[in-house]
Amino acid sequence: NFNKKKKGAIIASSAVLGIAMLMLGMLSCIRRRNHGKHKNFEEVRKEDMELPIFDLSTIAHATDNFSSNNKLGEGGFGAVYK
Repeated sequence: NFNKKKKGAIIASSAVLGIAMLMLGMLSCIRRRNHGKHKNFEEVRKEDMELPIFDLSTIAHATDNFSSNNKLGEGGFGAVYK
């Protein structure tokens, strides 16, 4: 009876250990695959993140002085022109 319990405990612990090792291996593969896809904060900060700024005369010329013919609609921040 004692041998059966001991044998069952060995089988159960081996199964748990095997599943844990399998899960760690899968996690390692996923992390290795995704390692190059995500940029760290320093790399993102070094990139040029500035948006182009246009003066009012350039925008007025491009929209034909904010003509209603060039108006696409109204957004949350006001009129939207093409």
